[in-house]
Amino acid sequence: MRLLGLILIILIGAAGFLLFSSEETVIQPLTPLPKALGMASPIKVRMSNNQGVRRAKAWIEQNGSKYEVFEQEFPGTWRDWVYKGKQPVEMNLVAGKGRAPGLVPGRAKLVIQAEANNLRGRQTRISHEVPVVLGKPEIHVEKDPVFLRRGGTGIVGFHARGEWSEAGVKVGKYTFPSFTAKGDPNYRIVLFAYPPDVDIETPPVAYARNLAGDEVTAMFRHYVTRIRFRERQVKIGDPFLNRVVTRVDPSSSGELWQRFARINSEMRRANDKFLQELNAKSNPTRLWKGAFQLLPKATNEARFADHRTYLYQGRELNREWHLGVDLASVKNAPLPAGNSGIVVFAGMLGIYGNCVVIDHGMGIQSVYGHLEKIDVREGQKVERGQTLGNTGMTGLAGGDHAHIGLQLHGVFVDPVEWSLPKWIDKTLMPLVSQIEWR
Repeated sequence: MRLLGLILIILIGAAGFLLFSSEETVIQPLTPLPKALGMASPIKVRMSNNQGVRRAKAWIEQNGSKYEVFEQEFPGTWRDWVYKGKQPVEMNLVAGKGRAPGLVPGRAKLVIQAEANNLRGRQTRISHEVPVVLGKPEIHVEKDPVFLRRGGTGIVGFHARGEWSEAGVKVGKYTFPSFTAKGDPNYRIVLFAYPPDVDIETPPVAYARNLAGDEVTAMFRHYVTRIRFRERQVKIGDPFLNRVVTRVDPSSSGELWQRFARINSEMRRANDKFLQELNAKSNPTRLWKGAFQLLPKATNEARFADHRTYLYQGRELNREWHLGVDLASVKNAPLPAGNSGIVVFAGMLGIYGNCVVIDHGMGIQSVYGHLEKIDVREGQKVERGQTLGNTGMTGLAGGDHAHIGLQLHGVFVDPVEWSLPKWIDKTLMPLVSQIEWR
């Protein structure tokens, strides 16, 4: 009897320990949960539990009905209850009307559940309130052709109808959002770039997408002027390296040419990423008017999209696009704002040196680099022609000049094109004037 009682106590203690040590499963979506459910909305999740996951399930609840869309069991033994260390499991599931034929447009709830492989079999759930969207988007494009230059800007209008929540234009890997036309929310107007790194045979396409991720695209007539960008060799000497590298990145180590190569590639990428992030916060309202101004009475020392090969003692260091224009006038020339807007950055920015960025709204921002001094501050409103500072040779500048760049939704375009009044008036304004500003 005593032995039986001792065994019973041990068993109860072991069961209590196993119950106490039972872990809860962590459910982590590896892709954003869908904004809406359509015919088939893919979802990827990871379930983590040191004791393992016994079963995973997912279902949709709507109007009192429950539709199971996923169930999977995983091998496991009681040993996992004690010897912990099971790896997370990842699974792909698909939710939507294709798996739940009874779904109708309206609100629903997506539930994902994990059952732990332990004595308690603890269940963990995440719930996601979501609309069901079953209608498809449609696109009806303009018949008039769109004319643009490689490295330049185009504009197009089209109708998005049916069930849609987002519309715009795609050019290769780049996406450009649309604006609403006055009096017709389904008529979309898109300013888009044809970036210099996109193959000339790549067509721009209009797209419309609904919340469930269903997307349609449509071609529109377009003509891209084939511009051959210049190939330039930039030979770098020790005096330049001594002056520039120690000023731009004084704390780095290695040979000067190695440090320059890192600055010219890694720092350039980081600086441009910063500018793209600034651009993502652009004012949706149009702040600019008319053609943009460049540096008056200046010599163009580098064109937009020059493809530069940097050489040191015959050794190739980098190949980089020059995504702006370099304009030189007299030393420390006053540098005017290209157009009206709001200063969103004024300070030192790596390869650009002293730099000013102006937001002109509509995803358009101008960038001014290599200034000797800056006369404006962040948050300040500026007008076209207002002095931002003086040209200089900060950053990676070899001599006194201004680097002027123009971003459209995070993509650099040729700023010279935007300085042409006839192009602005004939190409952009007929559609820009139709946009509704909120």
